[in-house]
Amino acid sequence: MFNKIISIHGVPRSGTSWLGQIFNSLLNTRYKFQPLFSYAFKDAINIRSSKSEIMGYYEKLYSTNDEFLDQTKQIEKGYYPQFNKLNSPDTLVTKMVRYHYLIPKLLEEVENIKIIAIVRNPFEVLSSWKNAPKELPPELDFEEEWRYAQNRNLFKPEEYFGYEKWKEATKLYLWAKEKYPDKVLIIKYEDLVSNTEALTKKMFDFCNLEIDDQTLEFINVSKSKKDDDPYSVYKKDIDLDKGQKQLPKCIVDTIYQELNDTEFKQFL
Repeated sequence: MFNKIISIHGVPRSGTSWLGQIFNSLLNTRYKFQPLFSYAFKDAINIRSSKSEIMGYYEKLYSTNDEFLDQTKQIEKGYYPQFNKLNSPDTLVTKMVRYHYLIPKLLEEVENIKIIAIVRNPFEVLSSWKNAPKELPPELDFEEEWRYAQNRNLFKPEEYFGYEKWKEATKLYLWAKEKYPDKVLIIKYEDLVSNTEALTKKMFDFCNLEIDDQTLEFINVSKSKKDDDPYSVYKKDIDLDKGQKQLPKCIVDTIYQELNDTEFKQFL
């Protein structure tokens, strides 16, 4: 059974899949993909859940084998690697691109949890969303959706597409880091790309994990192999400035103007 929990958080198109697989590459972790969005655990906990209900959810999640939670089809297609694992890893890792509003509740109720929040600059997030057909259906007009993603989020609190939701999530991460500095680590996607091994060691140290050869091998392969599928974790030659070039200038200018003198400027 596990003795610690790591919850990875980031808005859609922030690099959470790659980050999740970095943690998944450890022998001593058990990784679960978007559990609260799965059929098995849809809305299993909420802001009114008790500590015992939350811990019961994590305990059941740890012992559940599920095609969605374990992303078996993604592994079969080669989008994600197949890693060697211990029979009973002591660390449960979850990846969350929804339900970030639960972060305060999790930090308050769960003693042995660490939050790793990844923030990608909003230009790249929006551009990546714009270019992912499954995430932005062709019938939706990006220039009408980029700010609120009203027809993608459908105003559901658990959904985090669009610029305003990027701000909401990022502000929440910053608050959480200030209140729970020993439980929350914020990383930048751009730093993970440019200095992967060093930042991985920093994250693992924060979570009391030890890097192993399988992780180092995955980092090397993921940065030396290219797969153009938007869901693949193999991303050789990532252009960190591509997003601005692909967005309408009026959107880029608006974002700069709105964020330039705010706490969000550090992520531009």
